Amino acid sequence: MNIVKNKVLILGISSFAGSSFANYLLNKSTFKIFGTYNNKNKLPFDLFLKKNKRYKSLKLFKLDLSDNKNSLEKINNLIRPNYIIDFASICMVNESWLYPKYYYQVNFFSKIEFIKNLCNQKKLRKYIYIGTPEIFGSGNKPIKENSMMYNPSTPYASSKLALEMFLNNFIQNPINKIIIARFSNFYGKGQPIHRLIPRLVYCINKKKKFPLHGFGKTKRNFIFEDDFNRGLMKVITNGKIGSKYHFSGEKYFTIKDVIKNVLNIKKYSWDKLIEQSIERKGKDKNYYLDCAKTKRELRWRCKVTLKIGIKKTVKYYDSIINNINQKDINFKIKK
Repeated sequence: MNIVKNKVLILGISSFAGSSFANYLLNKSTFKIFGTYNNKNKLPFDLFLKKNKRYKSLKLFKLDLSDNKNSLEKINNLIRPNYIIDFASICMVNESWLYPKYYYQVNFFSKIEFIKNLCNQKKLRKYIYIGTPEIFGSGNKPIKENSMMYNPSTPYASSKLALEMFLNNFIQNPINKIIIARFSNFYGKGQPIHRLIPRLVYCINKKKKFPLHGFGKTKRNFIFEDDFNRGLMKVITNGKIGSKYHFSGEKYFTIKDVIKNVLNIKKYSWDKLIEQSIERKGKDKNYYLDCAKTKRELRWRCKVTLKIGIKKTVKYYDSIINNINQKDINFKIKK
């Protein structure tokens, strides 16, 4: 008997989060997976996603959101998915000060017509937009899922908020099938090498200096990829149309705490690694997400501690260190 599989379209499958979730879904036989990636970039998930035995079942489409060709709608109409998971954004915060118009085009304007027409997609069950805590800016109190106390401090955060505000116009109408999910900082295997933990491993192994901005006082919650993927799967299976969900652990750590964890695993000294640098423009000091509604409705909690998650991540990057180029460390957005 032929089993009809649910079609999942992952927008931005070449991102760390997108490729990690695709890898997670590939191990479940109930989904047929489609994905879009930017045609200007080499797919960065080659090192681990291609090792999945079901990788060849992926259907991939090049998509450049920096133009106005409505390619997103064309791909969507061709696939007619049951679920859309939207990771497709430029997320390099620093460069957003240099190219704000470009960020708004990719993160906001490119999706307006697509979202407006969600109501016409008869087979669509859920459109899940992956937002960011950065739309709330820095704060000392936990932000609830439905809070509208927005205070973005960078053009990147403002571009993400612009789309959320547009989604808010449609989210209350069930026919649009919209859900918004915001996650704390997620990390793990396949994360770009210029990100915090992979870069720490690279710098230690290559005996290079790591630039620490603002003395590492910035405080964050960190979610390991396993918890991230479980959370997103909960949204697919149990998330309510028109809802917003927050995913965050109980404990918060400074960047300095993370560095010390890695140094302890690698048995390397602080003085050999760290080079102090000034804080980056618009850097938020703290993010606090209130996850009470998410825990109640989806019965989700973080299971992987930061110590265990970092240990797994360090082990992975140690194993691929010879495949990493210096240019990947100094990655910059190219228009």
